[in-house]
This record gives sequence, C-alpha cells and structure tokens, in this order.
Amino acid sequence: MRILLINPPITIDNNDYMDDGIFPPLGIGYLSAYLIRHGHDVSILDCLAAGFDIKEQIGQKRRYGLTEEEVRDAIRQYKPHLVGITSMFTARSKDAHRVAQLIKSVDSNIFIVFGGCHASSCFSEVLNDSNIDIVVMGEGEQTLLEIVNNLVLNKPLDNIKGTAIRKNSSVWANEPRPFIEDLDSLPFPARDLFPLDLYFKNQKKSMNYNIRWPFISMITSRGCPGHCVFCSVKTIWGRRWRARSPVSVVDEIECMVKKYGVREIVFLDDNISVNKNRMKDICSEIIGRKLNIKWTTPNGIALWTLDEDLLRLMRQSGCFKLTFGLETGNEETLKFIGKKYSYEHAKNIIEYANRLGIITLGTFIIGFPYENTISIENTINYAVNSDLDFAFFYTAATFPGTRLLEIIRKENLPYNPDSSETIGGTASKYFTSEQLNQFRHEASLRFAKSRLKKMHKYLLKIRSIEDFLYLIKLGKNFLRIFIKGKGEIVSTTALIRQSRR
Repeated sequence: MRILLINPPITIDNNDYMDDGIFPPLGIGYLSAYLIRHGHDVSILDCLAAGFDIKEQIGQKRRYGLTEEEVRDAIRQYKPHLVGITSMFTARSKDAHRVAQLIKSVDSNIFIVFGGCHASSCFSEVLNDSNIDIVVMGEGEQTLLEIVNNLVLNKPLDNIKGTAIRKNSSVWANEPRPFIEDLDSLPFPARDLFPLDLYFKNQKKSMNYNIRWPFISMITSRGCPGHCVFCSVKTIWGRRWRARSPVSVVDEIECMVKKYGVREIVFLDDNISVNKNRMKDICSEIIGRKLNIKWTTPNGIALWTLDEDLLRLMRQSGCFKLTFGLETGNEETLKFIGKKYSYEHAKNIIEYANRLGIITLGTFIIGFPYENTISIENTINYAVNSDLDFAFFYTAATFPGTRLLEIIRKENLPYNPDSSETIGGTASKYFTSEQLNQFRHEASLRFAKSRLKKMHKYLLKIRSIEDFLYLIKLGKNFLRIFIKGKGEIVSTTALIRQSRR
C-alpha cells in the first residue's frame, strides 16, 4: 500500500513568532520507519518545511507552508491509497482539517487517518468532519500498521484497538491499545524521508537558541509519571514512563553524527531523567564513544532527579543548557499545579549548574484559576531573585485532556476549544488576558533589568570561544525580542512546538 504522512501548514496570529526554526516531526518519522519495516511504501510531506518561506496573510493571521494547490499537486503526483495527518495542537487543528478536505477534493477514495494529541483527546470533534475516516488515539505505530494491513486484506476496521470510528451514525471509541513495552524494538525515525537540507538551511537563518549547527531533535523516552495540572502528555503516552536503553539512545546519536554531520542534539523527552542511573549511563556512553556533541533539553528536565554527580557527568558529555520547569514562586500554586520539588533543592541545583558553566533557564506560568496578585508577585520575585540566567514567562493555557480544563469547566469559566485557551487567552478567575499580559511584560522587564546589573555572571560561563560567541548570540536574540515590543521571552516549549513527537 502507498502511504503518505503529512505535517500540515500552520496558521498563527500576527503577533506570534515563526522565526525560531523548524524540526522534523518525529512522530510521523517513527510511523514511517515502522510501516517501512513491515513492507509498505511510505512518503512524508512536511508542508511546513517544504513551504516555510511561503507566508500568506489571512485577515489577522498568517499561514506558513505549502499553498493549497501545492498540496493538491503533491497528492496527484504520489497517488496515495492512505494519508495520515498529524493533528497535535487544538489551536492548529483547522489547518489539519483543511488538508483533509484538499485530499478528498483530489480523490474521495483516499483513506484519511488522523493522529496526535488533539486527535486523541478530541476524537469526537475530529470525526464530525466527514473527510476523516478514522482516528488513531495514543501511541500510533502498531495501530496504524493494523489499519493499513486490514485495508490491504479488506478486513473490517471497526474493532481495532486504539482507534475511534463512526458506527451506526455515532462516534465509537474502541478500547485503548497497550503501550509498546520495548522501545528499543522500534526503528529509528525515517529521517531520510524528511527534507533535512531544508531544516538545516532554515536553522542557519532562524532565531534559534542552539550553540552548534546543524542540530537535530530526538526522543529517548515516552511519557511522564508527573501529574501537572496543565499537561496534556497523557493523551498520547498515559502516565507511564517508558525508556530506551542507553546503548540504543547513543547508537542513534552516533548515527546522526556520522550520517548527517549533526553537532548538537535537542532531546525532546517530556521527562528524560526519571531514571537517574539511565541518565548517567547515557552520558557515560557518549563520553566513552568520544562523540563531540552538545546537547540540551528544551522541554525541561525534572529538578528532583538531579544531583551534583549527575550534573557533572551531563556537562562532561556535552550538556550546555538546561531548562527547568519551575512554573511558580508561590507554595500554594505549586501544590495546585502538582509539581513535586522543593525551592531549596531547586536553588542548589541551579547554582551548581551555573558553576559548571551550564546555561540555566526557568519557565514560569501565571494566571492559574485561583491566583491573585500576591501569588503572581511571588512568582516574579522568585524568578528575579533566583540564580537563573534567563527566565520565560507565559500565561496558563487550557488544553483538552488536562485537569486544568476540568477545573475551568467546574468554575464555569468560558472556554474556546478553537484557541485551546479560555476566551481572552486566560484561565484566571480574577484577571483578563490584557492584565496577565501586563504582568508578563513587567516580569520580563524586571528580570532583564536585574540581569543587566549582573553581567559578570554571564562572563563566568565562558570557557571557550564557542561559549563566548554563543552568549553574544543569546544576547542578540533577546534584544530582537524586546525591540519587537513583545516585552516577554518566548518559551522554549514554543521554540520546538513543531517537533514534538
């Protein structure tokens, strides 16, 4: 069977950023490799990468990616029997549905599968679109393969685990598919199907936060055992954490270094260091193979899993920057969120990472439902008084499948699923989005001013010419953000938003 997997174009608000680089969408990379292993013909169409320089103004929004006619041409040329479309973000789901409509306009017999976070948590809404034939919920490799095999053999599709379908004029969710226990059994993502030259070219001119070029993303584990109120990770991976072996992880790193000339690895795990011994073994394996790489964890790393011994090993193996999901400086809000770390341990880890020369970043969220002015001030003061090199402030967003959404509904706060946030962009009972944006503006300015008084702190991070040039690059990037009048620093979660899974 001829299969085409598509990463759709994206439409964003005019005041959003799209100059921060793009990554291969690893989810469809894994799916492609798995289908190829089982004898199927697969191609990937990354509409965003292939048409990243194409920008179309649509009212107050901008659309990036291949034009509609170019998408149709790609369908006509490849003539797929089945198309899989990734729909990760609720706010971007309209782009995915538009691609499905374009496909059916070319050939109504093409079978269309939706997958991803949005599709998994909002399958009923997805299947309201008659262009969608079936939804894959959760982990997709085995489920998509069974769909493909059943189509080839003309077998029924109505009882496949991990899918949602229409049955008797209604939507029916089948029982979940058990997770893959041995992640080492999966092939590496089919990166050869991606236009890597386009990603690498884009990296050179984008406002990225990486120290080396070319850089590429990878995933060493799936899931997170945490219970953060705002996190939608469980819609794909559940609450279990499964990990690849250190040897498998470093085999993939070595492959990318030798095959593609990669010099930096961006680990996109939701929680890479759950198993401290495994993290140590990954670092030791990198060191033992003498791989000259740099690496970072932009999705964050769990503070409570780190100690001085592990940090030293991480630094020795190439870690140059760590992002800590601190989220709040208020004890009550910390309990509400569900984060399990102590401020004292956070202080010690951040200070020690700084002494090792690791760039330290902290993410902070304001505007949870019950937060008042005092708790938000606590967060701003905590960030300013911390030993972090950089801080990112953003507003609580409400995503399908999260406990935060349940609370929002319980409190009868207005919710707009098209934006994946409450109306006005806030989950707060007490503040408007404009007020929260003012808090963010103040927080960013206060943090920036406090660091201008501590410029010597950054100079202590310089251990090489490479470090010096990187700090200059970071300074230019943040200056560009403030010149644009954003008054805030973009979350590193946003920086990799196109690459996750």
